Amino acid sequence: MDHQHPMLFDEVANAAIPIIDTFNAQDIANTVNAFAKMDHPHPMLFDEVANAAIPIINTFESQGLANTVNAFAKMDHQRLMLFDEVANVAIPIIDTFNAQDIANTANAFAKMDHQHPMLFDEVAKATIPIIENFTSQELANLLSAIARMRQDSESCHAVYSAVADSIKANQHCLNEASDIDLSAISYAFLKGGHVDDELLELIGIEISCRGAELSLGVREWGHLAAAFKNYKSPVADKVFELLFRSFLEQVDKSHERLLESVADAYNAILAGEHFNDVPSDFLTKLTKLAMEYSSQARMEDVRDILIGATRVDIRGDPLQRELYTTYRPLFERYRMDMSPFSRDSINETYEYLGLS
Repeated sequence: MDHQHPMLFDEVANAAIPIIDTFNAQDIANTVNAFAKMDHPHPMLFDEVANAAIPIINTFESQGLANTVNAFAKMDHQRLMLFDEVANVAIPIIDTFNAQDIANTANAFAKMDHQHPMLFDEVAKATIPIIENFTSQELANLLSAIARMRQDSESCHAVYSAVADSIKANQHCLNEASDIDLSAISYAFLKGGHVDDELLELIGIEISCRGAELSLGVREWGHLAAAFKNYKSPVADKVFELLFRSFLEQVDKSHERLLESVADAYNAILAGEHFNDVPSDFLTKLTKLAMEYSSQARMEDVRDILIGATRVDIRGDPLQRELYTTYRPLFERYRMDMSPFSRDSINETYEYLGLS
């Protein structure tokens, strides 16, 4: 019913904590799952649930294991020992996990940045035989988790091939995938080192068909742009045309991790194959955002923005000159963390501008 009633949830938590040791595995999983679904934080309850779950973790079934770690991840509640125990119990029974359980488990470990290569290897092995059972969202979550955790086992690499083959064989219809799922799948293939032009073409066709209905947040925009940055085709050109429009419409609606997406845009478009297609109003907007949100900059953002901006003819462009001036202190802060190639490329531009 998705009916919010914070006071009720607080009272349930207060009543549950003193008797949490009487909860069985299903009670524990259902309780934290309910709090997570309603996005209702209660750190004390989650701590007590973890303490109660660990001694009886062997009694959990696959869905209970998946729902429990998924709830902890959604509420961003760190309990490393609980995740390790869940992994130890899940591995021997991984063949009993359905597609949703597999995706939720992998996604939870990735969200908490909890490395467990053996679990991911077994998850990958269990995925391939039931790949047709996954929804587009589950595929997106699973691939994103594998890519984010940089899993490099033979089984994890095989998952990318299985997903690509399934999409190409139309076992997974892209027209049923959300815009966000299309972005996530494309980006996961890029991050996982499995760039597949045929797959990108199919995803690009689907995105092009959506036209003005395409709705992406700034972060998803950056991921999709990064995935298509080196793919040159009429379909890719259409994708970027839509992305330019979408970015300008969405950028003022989302400030979360905004600079990361701006850096993705510089890296994906200005340093990629679509530089000549960049509209001037887009470039102006991008540059102003890079300066406005410079306080958010990480090393990789500084690198991507400054290297991307070298593709612009900055000789007579005061806005680009202002960008380099703004980012000079940030470059000095992070320069030794950059590769020699990146550092030298940026230095050359500063010398060219007389700003060294």
